[in-house]
Amino acid sequence: MNFSSPAVLRWIRSWGGHHPLFALALASAGCVAAASWDFRAGLALASGISLVAGGLAGWRIGLISLCCGGLAAGVFTYRIHSRDLAENRLLASPAVELQARVLQDGRGSERLWKAPAVVISGTEAGASVWWEGRGAPPVAGSVVKARGAFSPLPHARNPGEFDLAAWLRGQNVAAIFKANWADNEVHTGRWASFGARIRQGFRRAVTIGLAEESQESIVIRAVVIGEQPPDAEDLVAAFRNSGTLHAFSVSGLHVAMVGSMGWLVLRGLGISRRWAVIGLLPLIFGYSWITGNSAPAVRSAWMAAVFLGAFVFRRRPDLLNALGAVLLTAMLWDGRLLFQAGVQLSYGVVAAIALGTAWAMRLFHWIEKPELYLPMRKMNSLQKASLWLRRNTAQSLGVSVAAGVGSAPLTAIHFGLITPISVFAGVILVPLVFVLLSTSLLAASFYPVLPFASCWVNRLNGYVAEACVLTARAFASIPGGHLQLRSENRPSLTVYDLEEGAGAACFHGGDGEAVLLDCGDRYGFKRRIVPSLRRLGVAPDSVVFSHPDGDHLGGGAQVWEMLPIRQVILPVERSRSPSFRAWRNEAPQARIRVMMLSQTPRIPLPDGALLEVVHLPEQRTQSAAADERVAIFRLHWRGWKILLTSDAGMETELELVKSGKDLTADLIIAGRNRSDLSLSDPFLEAVKPRAIIASHAAFPVAEQLPSEAVNYWKSRGIQVVHQGESGGVTVRVDDAGELVLEGYVDRSLVTLKPR
Repeated sequence: MNFSSPAVLRWIRSWGGHHPLFALALASAGCVAAASWDFRAGLALASGISLVAGGLAGWRIGLISLCCGGLAAGVFTYRIHSRDLAENRLLASPAVELQARVLQDGRGSERLWKAPAVVISGTEAGASVWWEGRGAPPVAGSVVKARGAFSPLPHARNPGEFDLAAWLRGQNVAAIFKANWADNEVHTGRWASFGARIRQGFRRAVTIGLAEESQESIVIRAVVIGEQPPDAEDLVAAFRNSGTLHAFSVSGLHVAMVGSMGWLVLRGLGISRRWAVIGLLPLIFGYSWITGNSAPAVRSAWMAAVFLGAFVFRRRPDLLNALGAVLLTAMLWDGRLLFQAGVQLSYGVVAAIALGTAWAMRLFHWIEKPELYLPMRKMNSLQKASLWLRRNTAQSLGVSVAAGVGSAPLTAIHFGLITPISVFAGVILVPLVFVLLSTSLLAASFYPVLPFASCWVNRLNGYVAEACVLTARAFASIPGGHLQLRSENRPSLTVYDLEEGAGAACFHGGDGEAVLLDCGDRYGFKRRIVPSLRRLGVAPDSVVFSHPDGDHLGGGAQVWEMLPIRQVILPVERSRSPSFRAWRNEAPQARIRVMMLSQTPRIPLPDGALLEVVHLPEQRTQSAAADERVAIFRLHWRGWKILLTSDAGMETELELVKSGKDLTADLIIAGRNRSDLSLSDPFLEAVKPRAIIASHAAFPVAEQLPSEAVNYWKSRGIQVVHQGESGGVTVRVDDAGELVLEGYVDRSLVTLKPR
């Protein structure tokens, strides 16, 4: 295409004239993206855009483009610099007494809650921190006061793990503030308390009459108020894999639905369009506030305000201009928003709908085509209803196709997932969500005066919630309906770095088959291991446990709820651990085959590997500590021998040495025994390792890896991978047959050549 041809230039002028705010927002976003690399690049791009805009539309438009692009790049650079300075100052501060205002309701329990907060006292007033406190979680607007210390933002330490530090930086958070146990003070003002009562009352109103933890209540709270279920990964996966996850939490879709409901009611009451719009704005912003002012809801509320405002001023509304106004404001206020996945998806999908719906509906024009030679006035009621249904179906399919095409590149980049089935799933699920949301609002309106009516309405709504789940699961189960793009196709062993001495590893054969060797603790499994496996495209179907320690059992049931586990091998028959008893007694009810390690001394693994049981722990004794009941494995893989000792101590090691068994291995993967030494001299003499991957945790002290031990191992000619420095470690056999150990955090590389 010749962009300098008169026809193209006329089209650009015409398009820009119809959507000036959107064009200006795109230019400003481009300048912010350039400034993220270098501020001068942002200014240079702003200058270039202003010259082009000036040549096409006149010097005034060129000047406005220059001002907006330059200002957006400048504000972005200033905010990045200010946050970095605040981070350096806070981390250099000793223990301090801090006072801050909580920005969102605290999440967690009395044992530990977390919330973003802005400092309101001292030299760092105005800085944003992530507050970790104890006691009753505060509500948004509360003032918290405590003594404590700052710590750096937690970076991802394992392959594929969610980078919490990058996300917090995007929220302008400079550091973590960890409050002392006994020094927490919370002061909740009148308005903050009033707002909390309204939000909590609304939460009760939409589920009263249903069991608190029932699936129906979980779905209704997720859809209506955006409350994310803490332990319902299987439920979330159904919506994610059907491409309808946006319907499972409060987003712009829900705000638009609330606006549509209000519009229908006001128009039904005979209120003029202009006054109806004025009445809708408080409703839209009120719903956004009562659901916690999530970022997508706030963006959608402002977009709706700009779009509907055109009716108030008797102008023709334009979705792209409304989108452009909100995006331009966001870029001028804080360009860092541009780099958030949620922001990109929100604006990208709306832009795709605005630009592509008319084109996409051509694909479905045949559905809405009326009967030939049959005017509307001649149609009977059934024919009119059929035409109405077909037109709405065609429109829904057109919107779904446009949204699906527009969101596909972004979901592929950010989540490694493409869901072509979402085009059809949305046509059915979105109307169901509309019914569920409207019914919930009806129940909430009854609650203050007729609570028993709310109960009946919510019970009926429970059937709608169940229909939503069944629909999502049905579409998610269709072969080819969702495609995982990120799939690790090289055989590897991933050794996870978890907190407080928890342990887990995953052996992946590169062909989709994978086995978990321990699952970490409940928190680490859910927050570290599962996100890592999902981003790597790995779905283990088997688990092998080394010992009955809660820090290795993954919390029991949540493991098979989050992963397609079909079989598990347990190291002992009995244990006092609740998580172990869940595996022993509840797993068979979930159709998981339970086997004992004593019955499977050699376990075949993917990629032709073999897991040999070198040491079998005492089976029936329950009084001994879990770390004294550890199974030791040796992995035979492509000519290499890898010894996995887990948390075994010296007593177990010496027992093995005395047995006279062949213990030789090229690599040892070792945990920490909290009550005994490990990797003793006689054991190292018997194993003759060339490298050691050693776990380390800052807390408790017993889980710390002594520097003396590291130095001693190195003096024996053994290469050491310190997981306190390396984070998670990926072990691979390369094309040359060499064993490669790669640290995730420090990018360290240890290579062992075949003997």
